[in-house]
Amino acid sequence: MPAASARRSGLRSVSPAGFTLVELLVVIAIIGVLLGLLLPAVQGVREAARRTQCSNNLKQIAIAVLGYESGNGRLPAATRTTQKASCQGCYDPWGEARLGGVSPSDGMHGTSWMLAILPFVEQTPLFDAWDRDRNVLGNASLAQTNIPLFYCPGRRSGIRVGEDDHKNLIDDEWRGGGTDYGGCMGRVDGFVNEAGNLSSGNGRHRYCEHNDPAVAEAAANWYVQGVLNGDPTLSGLFGTIHPRQTAAARDGLSHTILLGELQRIEILPGSPRSSQDSRNSFDGWAVGGVATLFVTTTDPDRGNTGGINNNFFESPGSDHGGGAFFAMADGSVTWISEFVDAKDNRSVFPLLGSMRDGAVAALVDN
Repeated sequence: MPAASARRSGLRSVSPAGFTLVELLVVIAIIGVLLGLLLPAVQGVREAARRTQCSNNLKQIAIAVLGYESGNGRLPAATRTTQKASCQGCYDPWGEARLGGVSPSDGMHGTSWMLAILPFVEQTPLFDAWDRDRNVLGNASLAQTNIPLFYCPGRRSGIRVGEDDHKNLIDDEWRGGGTDYGGCMGRVDGFVNEAGNLSSGNGRHRYCEHNDPAVAEAAANWYVQGVLNGDPTLSGLFGTIHPRQTAAARDGLSHTILLGELQRIEILPGSPRSSQDSRNSFDGWAVGGVATLFVTTTDPDRGNTGGINNNFFESPGSDHGGGAFFAMADGSVTWISEFVDAKDNRSVFPLLGSMRDGAVAALVDN
């Protein structure tokens, strides 16, 4: 046999290497495990980034508020609104903000402190375009402006129609103009929330200048755990129509909350009318009142169990989970856990909201 033929006869066909079905399934399983380990890490990094951005937002808003005080000698008033003729010391900024047909002579505005600080957050054109003779509804095209700084990236970047955010605005046809941050009123009972608020002429979530000596009778018999709601030791840095100064924070600027994150909660389906208002948020950076304010109160008698993320419309909260960010009166921003002591209105969290209670509250790691 020729040598070449002998060599050829010794050759054998070899099939290309490949995965068996079992090997393929093993590889897929390993990839699945790796993805399962990786995705939570990626989500954790994203949430950390959102928290950092939220903290930075609050920092910038706090700087703007303190910048306003530096230029004007006082903090911005919580709201620009008129006293209701039917109620001494009572105000209804939400009702004024959404009232149609308001003329300059009515003096009704319903606007918030956030409108006042627009020039300090690089929104001077919006501030200059606002018609001071009109209320919020009369400035609808401007009030619907989405200002990125006013949104917590952990919750949203604008009004989410799919999650019914628009139903918390003064007009549910609006598609912008929300806020996730507000000013601190103190450890007071900030707003009226009885069922009659839904339809009565008193207005929804109206509130009183409880701590104004000129209308002290408005606070008569309105107590928070045994302390008269008009007691000045309950006051926070944002009142109603009367602006305050950080110098009034005698408990120390670093121990007094200036700003914080807000809950955005909805009425539970099928809930009784008696509990509807206590479960309903209002929204809108331009609107005064509960849309841009919160309290640190613990007041179980009125449905406020205190603390953070408690599903009571006056209390602060966030979508981060586990707590929320707050800006103190010195401009610093701190994270406060949901486990912070808020068992009664003399606990740490309530005391952090009031500026001159004589009891310096300090946070500890929790």
